[in-house]
Formats: sequence, structure tokens, C-alpha cells
Amino acid sequence: MGKDLCGRRHARTQEECVLPDAHYPNPHYSLDGTTWHDGLCRACHGDGRRAGASCADCGGSGFSLLELGED
Repeated sequence: MGKDLCGRRHARTQEECVLPDAHYPNPHYSLDGTTWHDGLCRACHGDGRRAGASCADCGGSGFSLLELGED
């Protein structure tokens, strides 16, 4: 308690990240066990809105999922 939580939402499921805000570069994590990496949405450039409406690509969050490749 007392720590600032990340609170970032998954772009598709809208599950909220429950880790402390300083968890980067580790992935986001929700209470249901979902993990994800995200970055600024390319469609709305992080604004969350496009053409006066909520961005369909990111659900209005301004962030989209990143697919990380295996090296």
C-alpha cells in the first residue's frame, strides 16, 4: 500500500495492470494473470481518439499491444 500503481489497461480486454508504476521494463500484469507489453498506438499516436471518436485500434487507451519476437 502507498505505492503508485501502473493502472495501464490492456488494449483488448481492458484488464488493469496491478503492478507498481516502476515495474518497467517488465510486462504489465493483471489480477487474472494476463501479461502484456504495450506502446503508443500507431493509429491515434497515443491520443486515444481518432476522427472525433474513441480510437478503434486501442479502445481509447492510447496504447496498443506489442508483439515481441523471440531472439
